[in-house]
Amino acid sequence: MRFAFNPGGQVTFGASIRNPGPWPVTITGIAGEGGPADHHVFKIARLAANPADGATAVVFDPAAAAPFRSIRVAAGMELPVFVTVTIPDVEMAPGSGLGFDDLAVDYDVLGLPRHQRVPMGFRLLVHSANGYVPR
Repeated sequence: MRFAFNPGGQVTFGASIRNPGPWPVTITGIAGEGGPADHHVFKIARLAANPADGATAVVFDPAAAAPFRSIRVAAGMELPVFVTVTIPDVEMAPGSGLGFDDLAVDYDVLGLPRHQRVPMGFRLLVHSANGYVPR
């Protein structure tokens, strides 16, 4: 996914976090912090998710998403999430860009805290065609 560089602007995208394991997990946090340098420049403005339990079908609908909170994801199920990031006010060379292709996910399984980088299945890129120097 490619977006134009617009300092202070916001970009919203959706991704799905699947629990492929045999036990339920509780997702306790999702962020771009703590990873590659590009992740540190994007600040999360809003994080929302659709409920994901074994009794209902998974719905990938940003209008039905609620603000993120710790949520249980059954074995074999997935959690649709919607992330809004703020584009940083940083210097950009013409033709350069900032991007990432995974999310940092904190979760508990069998009572043990875990952390994992989960591939989004696409790369989010904010592209600066003409360059930019902050004032």
